[in-house]
Amino acid sequence: MQEDIWKIIGILVVGLLLGAATGYVLGCLVLFCLFVIVWQIYRLNSLSKWVDRPAIKSVPDADGQIYTILRKLAKRDKKNKLRQRQLTSFLSQVRKAIGALPDAIVLIDESGKIEWANNNASTLLGIRWPADNGLRLTDLVRYPELDALLEAQETTTQGLEVASMIKRDVVLNLKCLAYTEQLRMVIVRDVTRLVRTNQMQRDFVANVSHELKTPLTVLRGYIEILSDHKELPKGFAKPLAQMNAQSTRMELIVSDLLFLAKLESTQYSSEDDPVDISQLVQAAVDNVQPLIVDKQHTLNVDLDPTLHVLGSATELHSAISNLLTNAIHYTPTKGIITISWKNHDDVARLSVKDNGDGIEDHHLERLTQRFYRVDSNRSREGGGTGLGLAIVKHVLQRHNAELRIKSRVSEGSEFICEFPAAQTLKGSLETTQKIVTDTAQVTRIY
Repeated sequence: MQEDIWKIIGILVVGLLLGAATGYVLGCLVLFCLFVIVWQIYRLNSLSKWVDRPAIKSVPDADGQIYTILRKLAKRDKKNKLRQRQLTSFLSQVRKAIGALPDAIVLIDESGKIEWANNNASTLLGIRWPADNGLRLTDLVRYPELDALLEAQETTTQGLEVASMIKRDVVLNLKCLAYTEQLRMVIVRDVTRLVRTNQMQRDFVANVSHELKTPLTVLRGYIEILSDHKELPKGFAKPLAQMNAQSTRMELIVSDLLFLAKLESTQYSSEDDPVDISQLVQAAVDNVQPLIVDKQHTLNVDLDPTLHVLGSATELHSAISNLLTNAIHYTPTKGIITISWKNHDDVARLSVKDNGDGIEDHHLERLTQRFYRVDSNRSREGGGTGLGLAIVKHVLQRHNAELRIKSRVSEGSEFICEFPAAQTLKGSLETTQKIVTDTAQVTRIY
């Protein structure tokens, strides 16, 4: 801007000097003023034409601050348009890639309305894009599990398994993920083959376990008879003792496999009775007392006898026993084990904590897998089956509870079972039983 002002002042000074030299000061000054005005009008006219049609040619080649700024803006605009074209091309490629996925993908807004869907959304969910744009997902896809998930405004990475309403005998896995602040992504996958494979594996394990149970019982019977025989040849005692120990361990594995297969056959516990967790803990402690004495452990127990869980006493007792047995086996001699059953922030929490060797972080995610062992040699020596934590996990899932594991190497581990408020009751056992009974009667009436 200053450059333009100085140019105008210079022209006027030249006009003034020329007027003084010729004796026509006023005339020359007016003439040069008219020249400046015409010159500016011409520049503005050229600029106006460029503004109307900027793509035809570049910024008019003229001096002045405003033209310098416009040339910079034009250069920046050119770069932005190039970036926009690149971004548009990239988004198009991403959309094509998402469209080629075998999963159904649907983007919904905060109110649950469809913003976008890929091709497989039509195959798995019956959603037509773009015909169904702006419609509520729950009006087109009627799965109660999905309705509850979207209404709660929650996201899940694990997924919910539901039976397809479009194709018979097809099982779908539904996931809801946060996409942006305003959008959520619903991912639907056909998991029929995986479900069938898992079921076949469970059936196989259950059948094999059943077939092994009878011969193991017979084998153990003969081993006990031979062990009690007073005229055994020299050197037979130790092999028979080892055979008895290993057959006992095999029986435990078979028993745990059958129990695990039973747990996996249904998602939720069929029982819904008030269970006194403090009594179950005490019973588990009594059962493992010889092990505690043998390893010289110190056991600290802090229980709330008025806090109860709705569910199966048998299943919960198995979970508690497995957690306690693990803590005893994997804690070095003269260790400290602490069992706590308290209410924390409307969450009933059962904690089994030890000061053992601890577990490295990369093992934690796999601890609940079948037969997974951090130290296989030590586990076999301890007599474990490798199924304890898998049983704990499935029992808790059937009771809408969650297993959390905290561990530090050389400091110990803590296994925490958290039960939601809806799964717990407070008060004496007689009172809670009466409440549950009355509630069940009211439910039957309505």
